[in-house]
Amino acid sequence: MNRINIGIFGRVNSGKSTLMNLLTQHETSIVDSTPGTTADVKTTVMEIHELGPVKIFDTAGIDEKGVLGEKKKEKTFNALKRSDIVLLVINENNAAYKNDDYATESEVISVSEKRGKEIFIVYNKFKGLPCIREAVSAKIDSKNKYPYIELELSDRSNYTHLIEFIKKNSKLQMSRTPLLPGLDTDKIVFLNIPIDEESPEGRFLRPQMMIEEYLVRRYIPTFAYRMDLGMARSIIAEEVQEEKARFDEFISHLNANGKLQLLITDSQAMDIISKWTKDASYMVTTFSIVMINFLSRGNLELFAEGVKAFENLKSGDKVMIAEGCNHDRKAEDIGTVQIPRKIDEMFGKGKIQVDHYFGRVFAEYDKLKEYKLVIHCGGCMLDQQAIASRIEDLIESGVSFTNYGVLLSYFEGKDTLNKVIEPYGLKI
Repeated sequence: MNRINIGIFGRVNSGKSTLMNLLTQHETSIVDSTPGTTADVKTTVMEIHELGPVKIFDTAGIDEKGVLGEKKKEKTFNALKRSDIVLLVINENNAAYKNDDYATESEVISVSEKRGKEIFIVYNKFKGLPCIREAVSAKIDSKNKYPYIELELSDRSNYTHLIEFIKKNSKLQMSRTPLLPGLDTDKIVFLNIPIDEESPEGRFLRPQMMIEEYLVRRYIPTFAYRMDLGMARSIIAEEVQEEKARFDEFISHLNANGKLQLLITDSQAMDIISKWTKDASYMVTTFSIVMINFLSRGNLELFAEGVKAFENLKSGDKVMIAEGCNHDRKAEDIGTVQIPRKIDEMFGKGKIQVDHYFGRVFAEYDKLKEYKLVIHCGGCMLDQQAIASRIEDLIESGVSFTNYGVLLSYFEGKDTLNKVIEPYGLKI
């Protein structure tokens, strides 16, 4: 599900967690006067009418000192990069603000502006205390660019005022990037799902489920097929012929009168699919390519262009393989076995250093520059904001990046690569 991400940022004890609890109307975050109570990014989801489903980040104070403070700050700014709306909280009860240069707040605003975030300022009021908004605004928002609101955040009755403030000032609209390009409702989509040891019993993987649901919802008929990769890659010619004959029979039946319009395959089967569909009249792509195009909001071209960097790798270079999920890896895992093995075959064993990042952990911004290429999965367990944040970091760092489906197709030749990106109107 697509959500708008709302991040809450500010100094230690500014009222960030109190704001989180005001939004959610219950004790989502621990509130205490002890500095540094929020040690990590707290996440929750809710629905805001007119905006739709939202994800909210409550973050640690970015002015906390020491090594731990720096680690918290890093996580806080990672959350900022994934936010669509930035709520900057300022505590009007904090005497430190009076003669301050507001470098902390200015840093939040600077990064937010650079990343194109909506910035709203929330002044946490306290009964009987004078307003400091004008003094603060003169230093961080002298041109009055950012909407602001003054609220006693600990007063739960201010919930409506806060929600209405966000709805009134946000210009965001939910992303409408289609999961797949325009397809005919009277033609079939073939889903090649070669279930392996890592496939969970009782369900398809998320990309397979998402694509199946997307197509059926739009009255586009689908055909799910399990290829036997062991037989298709067998050194015994008769086994290969038997598996190909089974595949060809179904393709022939489904494509009678040109009724087959698209074949979507697991990326790891591209070595087989590229050969068996070489002269196909229908389009071909991979689950990984479908997902990364959707999650990057239609920026597949960046991943397709990035694969060119693979040709320029040389001994001693570092490559990152990034997966948005984390699970028990088994024998023929794509990210930890298949792609590294292919790199060793092409450049020599150990000549290219391969590092792995799993789940929501991604290389720190400064560390990214060490890599010549980042190879990213389809990102099905991440959201569009997380992918956008990674893309922005990579572009700013000058690091090329590509995708599992794109790279595995590239391994089979330029014609195969162009075939899998053709459904999106692209060509290398």
